Amino acid sequence: MELRHLRYFTAVADTLNFHRAAEILHLAQPALSSQIKSLEEELGVQLFHRTTRSVSLTHAGRVFLAEARTVLASATQAENRARNAQHGLVGHLRVGLIAPTANAWLARILREFHQNYPGVQLSLFDLTSPEQINRLRSGELDAGLLRPPVGYADFDSMLVEESGQVLAMPAGHRLSKLKKLTWMDLDGEGLVMMDPRVQHGYYDTFLAACAKAGATPRPAQYAHDVQTKMWLISAGFGVSPVTDTLRQVKRPGLVFRELPSSLPRVPTVLVWRKNDDSPVLANLRKSFLDLAAGKDL
Repeated sequence: MELRHLRYFTAVADTLNFHRAAEILHLAQPALSSQIKSLEEELGVQLFHRTTRSVSLTHAGRVFLAEARTVLASATQAENRARNAQHGLVGHLRVGLIAPTANAWLARILREFHQNYPGVQLSLFDLTSPEQINRLRSGELDAGLLRPPVGYADFDSMLVEESGQVLAMPAGHRLSKLKKLTWMDLDGEGLVMMDPRVQHGYYDTFLAACAKAGATPRPAQYAHDVQTKMWLISAGFGVSPVTDTLRQVKRPGLVFRELPSSLPRVPTVLVWRKNDDSPVLANLRKSFLDLAAGKDL
């Protein structure tokens, strides 16, 4: 039995007229009659009462009609879902992100993505860069937003954003009273820093600028994640350079000041497994490209 047999049967059942059903199906009437007869023989039941004047469904035919409609509807749904999946219109994406990327720009991209692809379920996970790499490799994530360098041959990446840096400090800190900071103002200051195993090399340019000016800030506390780092700063454990995206979220007890001079902007990259041909992932990458093209990075 094939789907076409069910379509032939439902056409006859809907019209109760072999001639009209054959016209709808673009078949010759004898061919349609032969197909229905073959279906009845395969099922071992009579589906229609036939006389020279009328056609009607048997009890078995009425029961079979309900089931045939269900099967055809399911087949149509499966066809549509397969086509939609091929174009990335349905599916599930698991995306990791680091806390500083959870900003208005990312919200705009994800909002646009959801509007364009409402059939895609998007799950977001707040993870450090190393955690994202591990989960990408294990297949628990489809993509990640993290800090470079990625440096792994089994991943591809693309730049999606670059952010400036500012100095975060607790409210009432002596530096918060200064209108303009110098690098020497940071001499001896305690720094709240991310654990190097989590964010390797992030502070290199900041510390190099301090050293060039003769300032020596000291590591005072390490944090494993950004939320803990910001809490430690607000609690008075020290100051820290952070991306300016973090000041978009208001936090009690925190203030931000511009650094003495420009530091290199901090890049964010979208990372995915090489050779991942998921159409849903391709649409996510396109969304980042389209909106990043209109943003002053």
